[in-house]
Amino acid sequence: MALAAVLSISLWLGALDSAPETKSAQEVEARVRATCSTCHFFPPPEILPRSWWRNIVEQMVERRKVVQPSFSMDLSVDEIVGWYESRAPENLPIAHTLSRRQPGPLRFSKHLVDLGPESGPAVSTVQRLDPGLVPDAQWVLAAANMANGSVHLFAPSRSAQRIGAAEHPARVASGDLDGDGLADLVISDLGNTMPTDDPVGRVLVARNAGDGSFALETVLDEVGRVADARPVDLDGDGDLDIAVAAFGSWFRGGIYILHNQTRASGPLDFRVEKISNRPGAVSLVPVEALDGGSGRGFAVAFAQQYELVSLFYETGGRYEEHVVYRGPHPNWGVSNLTAMDFDGDADVDFLLAHGDTLDDGLPFKFYHGVEWLENRGNAQFSAHRIGTLYGAHSAEAVDLDGDGDLDVVASGFLPQVNLSESAERMRLDSLVWFERTDGEWIPWSIELNHPLHTGMTVVDFNRDGRPDIVAAINRDWKLEEPLSGPSLEVFINEGPR
Repeated sequence: MALAAVLSISLWLGALDSAPETKSAQEVEARVRATCSTCHFFPPPEILPRSWWRNIVEQMVERRKVVQPSFSMDLSVDEIVGWYESRAPENLPIAHTLSRRQPGPLRFSKHLVDLGPESGPAVSTVQRLDPGLVPDAQWVLAAANMANGSVHLFAPSRSAQRIGAAEHPARVASGDLDGDGLADLVISDLGNTMPTDDPVGRVLVARNAGDGSFALETVLDEVGRVADARPVDLDGDGDLDIAVAAFGSWFRGGIYILHNQTRASGPLDFRVEKISNRPGAVSLVPVEALDGGSGRGFAVAFAQQYELVSLFYETGGRYEEHVVYRGPHPNWGVSNLTAMDFDGDADVDFLLAHGDTLDDGLPFKFYHGVEWLENRGNAQFSAHRIGTLYGAHSAEAVDLDGDGDLDVVASGFLPQVNLSESAERMRLDSLVWFERTDGEWIPWSIELNHPLHTGMTVVDFNRDGRPDIVAAINRDWKLEEPLSGPSLEVFINEGPR
């Protein structure tokens, strides 16, 4: 989830050194570069069009004053803006097509899924869950509706089931939290679709009663907006703890561990530990502990001005953070992280989607797309570009064509784009298959001109042995009156053409 509705503009301006009243061009440039790389990599002028820089700089100055009321500037806003405007392009380069124009080697048929009452096209993510959640299900999907709060389960053997509602759920995960042999649900609740530092975030658990029903309980509240929460046995004691990524906004956010102290047949009981104060976390993935750590750990992808991936695991009785990846600039748009053994060498690699456009509203950024992070050992990772996708918001590795290696499927989210206008002037990829062949990534479009997918997953939907794609439809997350209609798009993999 980097998840689209939790992202916001990066804090780009730091404190400025004193300077004389008259400054040379070289002095201005040196001070701009020093100032704008205080807390992150320097944002180069070419990442935004010329006309966008004044608004960005002015906003960042105002936000800096909120963070530090005593903040004063020796360089004026006009000097900073002028430096950027004199070097920025009038417009960013836009490719009229990113995928191959000819039909791809696989055929797909598209089907819409309506989850029934109290659903609709505002699904933030769709997740594969433990098949033991409902009886006689080969697999189960969970869809979290960001607009009306509903959480639905969906399986091929039964109709969709609404299990309850949060405020604005972002993700759903599964695991047996109370030790009764039944898989429960962990729900990440933003509490508000829009960025805020109000303590509205929550983690809820939907306890499985065993008869197909669930009862919702809150296990963490009054924190920053929660973007992701995953069950994982972090201390190796046989029960599942919960690792929590709270995005918050500017100040209130961080990483939490909910240590499971639940007794058999007793109420849920968790001890809360905050291990990081950094806001902006958008995605969390449990992984085996690396680099000498004990038990299991987890990786977190951060957006905001950070644009990084960090490993968290326990060493010497405390959790340590190891940054393993940094985006090249603060507009990188980190949106979602997944884990897999991408190169078959028996260690954990990562797949990173970075295509958030809600920070500044600019839709077509040439640097947005998908990377894979190769595990080189000793907590060292190397980034490799897979391909470009405007608004890249979710990505998953899967052997889509059955040739024995992992391909990548990625979805895009560009809610601010006039689709009818864009469709006339360009092929706007909304779901892309990056085929892996002979060391090359070939982008084939599965769907055009519907970039409203903040989440997607892969599952054998029709049980024919081929992986299919299920994409969340998220088109009214910011509306006061949620719309009705299908919640999911299913793309059936019909095999070679």
